Amino acid sequence: MEWPLNIKTLTTDELKAWLRDVDEKPFRADQIQKWLFCQQVRSYDEMVNISPALREKMAKQFSLRALTEDQHMVSVDGTVKWLFTTHDGYHIETVMIPANGRFSVCVSTQVGCAMNCAFCRTAKMGFFRNLEAGEILEEILNVNWYLKDNNIFNEEGEIAQVTNIIFMGMGEPLNNLENVHRVCCTLHNQKLFNMGAKRMTVSTSGVVPRIKELVDRNTPCCLAISLNSTNNEYRSSVMPVNNIWPIEKLLEAVDDYIRRTDNYVTFEFVLIQNITCTPKAAKELIRICAPRRVKVNAIILNDGDDPNLHAPTPDEVDTFLAAVRAAQVQITIRTARGRDILAACGQLAYKKNKDNQEAFERGHSLPDATPMSN
Repeated sequence: MEWPLNIKTLTTDELKAWLRDVDEKPFRADQIQKWLFCQQVRSYDEMVNISPALREKMAKQFSLRALTEDQHMVSVDGTVKWLFTTHDGYHIETVMIPANGRFSVCVSTQVGCAMNCAFCRTAKMGFFRNLEAGEILEEILNVNWYLKDNNIFNEEGEIAQVTNIIFMGMGEPLNNLENVHRVCCTLHNQKLFNMGAKRMTVSTSGVVPRIKELVDRNTPCCLAISLNSTNNEYRSSVMPVNNIWPIEKLLEAVDDYIRRTDNYVTFEFVLIQNITCTPKAAKELIRICAPRRVKVNAIILNDGDDPNLHAPTPDEVDTFLAAVRAAQVQITIRTARGRDILAACGQLAYKKNKDNQEAFERGHSLPDATPMSN
């Protein structure tokens, strides 16, 4: 039996078209989506101003719940990580980071990842499939349900809601751009989540053609790029995507993005001992950043599975940061959150990987996971 499409995946226009097809009034689409994304209901029965007949039609045609929570873990620093199971038996992880009055959620966009970055545990899982827009949105809704069910309040004394979205969990977001675009548009919709574009960040390992497509689509978001090295030799050694789109091509795409959007680009830069946290790397990073409207988020390497990669010492980090800041390049060291529950950058990976493999072998199709080439 083919699993029905999740109703949260539909755009307003698509939902209106379906309503016409089933002899219902198209204006119901706005009501339905307000129940889904404003009231954030968990069953069709909660949609009290929708007729029972229409609710029955929706229940037959669309799934409402995309994910099942297997477990959640709470870090000593307040970070929360969820393990979800999809309808077809795959596993993904989602992280919520509370800080300074914000509730930021790092969402997964794929089951596993095909990019094979050396410092990332998700890469060891392999790639299985893209997540639907409805599944990604439900990651966010699950966090809101958690905040509500646990009476967690914001600084205004109201039940907290997710404030920021980072597309930086499992997967390469730009290799699932259609669904990421749908999610950003739903979140940005003033009638629904009403989330500002600057509160949504799409992070990519450097899929150059789709950076341009992100701008062409006018996707409401900010752009972050996992630079993680300052020359092609080192970057290719830890990020195979650089073999397809080397730094020169990536920087051309960055310049084009800045020119067309007038926005900053954030470079994510993992500090790795003897590779990216050296005096030479600092000079190269300055050369790349100084002439551009960019800012750098430095991240000390988190524990991973590659025994050849090590975090730098505190003195090495301080020396690196001082050199970069002396050149007037904006660089911030990001404090790792959720390390004790393997929720920090590069640590997301469902350990029972065989479950994902078994789900795949049960007959689910494998989308093209190969990075595009020019």
